[in-house]
Amino acid sequence: MKMRSKAAWSTALSALLVASMLQIAPSKAVDAFDWYGQTDTGTFREEFNGTQLDSRKWLIAAKQWGGSNNGVVPENVKLEDGKLILEAHGDNYTGSVLGLKRDGSVPGGVKQGGSTRVGAAIASREYLGSGKYTMRAKIIGSLGVASTMWTFHYSEYYPGDPEFDRAANAGLVSPTADYYAYNHEIDIELPGRPGAAHTGQSFNRALFNTFTGENDGEYQTTYGSLGSVNVADGQFHDFSFEWHTGSDTETPRVDYYIDGVKVATNTSNIPVNAGRLWLGVWFPDAWAGGPPNFDAEAMEVDWFEFTPYHEPGDRWMPETFPDDGWESSDFRPMTAAEIDSRDPSANGEWRDDFDSAVLDPGNWLIAKKNWGGQLGNGETGQSWNGGVVPENVKLDGQGHLVLEAHGNYYNGLPLGINKTGAPRKDGKRVGAAIATTRYFGSGEYEVRMKVPNVNNGSPHGAVPAIWTFHYQEYDEGSPEYVANGGTGDYWASNHEIDVELPGRPGPAHTGMSFDKALFNTWQGERESPEEYHANFTELGENVAITDDGWHTFKFVWETGDAARNVLPSVEFYLDGVLKWTATGDDYVPNKPGRLWLGYWFPRNWGGEANFSTSQLLIDYVSIKPHDTGGAVVQSESYPLDGFAAWEEYPGYSSFPNGEPSPTPSPSPSPSPSPSPSPSPSPSPSPQTNLLANGDFSSGMTGWTQAAGTVAAPSGEMVLTGGSVTSRGEQTNIAVTPGKTYRLSGDLRNSSSGSWTYLGVGGTVTGVTNSQGTANTEAGMSSSSATQVWVQFTASSSTVTVYASFYKDQSGSGYADNLVLSEVI
Repeated sequence: MKMRSKAAWSTALSALLVASMLQIAPSKAVDAFDWYGQTDTGTFREEFNGTQLDSRKWLIAAKQWGGSNNGVVPENVKLEDGKLILEAHGDNYTGSVLGLKRDGSVPGGVKQGGSTRVGAAIASREYLGSGKYTMRAKIIGSLGVASTMWTFHYSEYYPGDPEFDRAANAGLVSPTADYYAYNHEIDIELPGRPGAAHTGQSFNRALFNTFTGENDGEYQTTYGSLGSVNVADGQFHDFSFEWHTGSDTETPRVDYYIDGVKVATNTSNIPVNAGRLWLGVWFPDAWAGGPPNFDAEAMEVDWFEFTPYHEPGDRWMPETFPDDGWESSDFRPMTAAEIDSRDPSANGEWRDDFDSAVLDPGNWLIAKKNWGGQLGNGETGQSWNGGVVPENVKLDGQGHLVLEAHGNYYNGLPLGINKTGAPRKDGKRVGAAIATTRYFGSGEYEVRMKVPNVNNGSPHGAVPAIWTFHYQEYDEGSPEYVANGGTGDYWASNHEIDVELPGRPGPAHTGMSFDKALFNTWQGERESPEEYHANFTELGENVAITDDGWHTFKFVWETGDAARNVLPSVEFYLDGVLKWTATGDDYVPNKPGRLWLGYWFPRNWGGEANFSTSQLLIDYVSIKPHDTGGAVVQSESYPLDGFAAWEEYPGYSSFPNGEPSPTPSPSPSPSPSPSPSPSPSPSPSPQTNLLANGDFSSGMTGWTQAAGTVAAPSGEMVLTGGSVTSRGEQTNIAVTPGKTYRLSGDLRNSSSGSWTYLGVGGTVTGVTNSQGTANTEAGMSSSSATQVWVQFTASSSTVTVYASFYKDQSGSGYADNLVLSEVI
């Protein structure tokens, strides 16, 4: 699978989001900068329940900054017992987790680092503006590491831009500088100190910072005293700031609170650009109080809450590098130990059964690129095929990934793209592909799929394919270029394993059929000297891949590991039968890469694309990593090129239109938040209740205890309070995409002031509720039974309905008379 690039592939700036051939209606169009704080009025609260972080709401950082440390990595982010665990490895750490180190001399500008001074951080996927930010956390009580909450927005302006000229005229940057940076940031950092000198650090002090740039005079640091409060006492404390960007009634400022008590106010260098919210532990060079003389410690976060203020001073600007430094660019291979740390029941297996309503952005990237042949000399930018686009990636609601291909007879949207990223004039020869966010090395890779039967099983131009991919370019004169006899501008390291259908008897592009396959291994791109091997494999006389049945493709890859006495090899299997083995002489790759799944159009060797629409169905993907002692772990040259923005995927869902959980904070509130006025309840015509046993007359029949303690002993659901959220739900309720539904029910609480919620999960749009917000759940705090409702338009074929009673509240919550019906 050759996907060469000398320069970063650009992507089109817009896409037409249309309903698919499966009639799976997309969510409403979501702008790439549709920030939660700009469009929603309710409070966003994260309880960190479950075993894995919600990837629709949060990004996990994989990057390095701040001097002599080894960055922050995903392995150190965990959820345990309803808490977010951010682990920090100090100078005495002797474990196996390695960090990251910036290095401008290597491809991608980052390399694998050491094992000490490695922290952890997450950030909100969306951008947030003015408002109240609170985390309840138990910070790390050792010096040498920083426990932090901060907002961050970064943009660079270059010579010739008015912002650069303004900064140069103000003396903030040299007129000959490469760039000027806006660094809009608010920090709470612990430990603090009494003044600018890096001495006297303690945990009854904190650093409260505001930034608008990187230069002197563009930030304010308040060396805050917490009085007698020691926030490193091993207890949970509330850390808050209220960010005011300015209005007729509010002056621009940031007020800081510890346990509800105001401890500082910054009034200068107040940022206005909405930013991502970060929670993290990391290792500064000097200001955190000396060397971190410990093995491993962790900050525990019980919950985070954000209430937007929507002040007119808020400014909504794109960042220069919004996609840099996240888990999706982490080139270090995922290990079985890391998989088990996220899901103890995984037994070292990374797996996706595609049972959700939408793809998980924590697992997959969606390709938007073109490879496989230019027309003429390529200077026109016209490609043979229309590439792969996000609109052709779907889930069918039956537990299958659908990769759709449009052939020569197809007329309609979406349009294809050329290699330049520019749109084509039609949608012919346009396929689909996805790739894992994480990299994998040695291990067992297994995919169960149903190969389409098109034109009576003959080759039809579109190729079902499974492959790993890692690509680097080394410029002329570099040691790698010289060592490998490079010619031209660069030498390409192209480490890849392919399973491609149809196959053929030999190198000539003739005799293609589905009783043959191409099993390829690569270390480069050149044919002379040879840097790859294509094996033209007979699958067997009795094998009928296009029989409308499911078939399992598997390969076992060993990069080679002297410590385990394992030689490089790749074994290729079909339905459990070994078909071919590549050995060291066959250019077995040794650089971990992403796993790709695709249905795409090569120029010459796939057959004629004389059809309209075809779908490749994939039932599951399984990866079982082995030890990778023989792997060469390096960043790619262009790790994020050729992937769509998640917002371009028709099934896009994130917390602006997903499942935010507005709940009252049990901590003191320094200032009141506005309470939305209840909206009048719509009155749908009476319809059939789509819920089973909505009155709980049959106990919990039809319902499951998703979390906490839930029962229905006497005709109503009882959600018992405690240290974890209690939630009862009914899943896989069939709905029709494009139709509007209303969920209603009677809720009450045994303790007035506690809150019970009724909500809907799945891909939905056009949400309104009885609280007057656009949240997908509605709640109430009365001890008397009160009806609440949520109305929505379905975008998927199934939804989940739930009632919940959030943790750390008094008493219990009750739900009864739950009804889900279509609004006519």
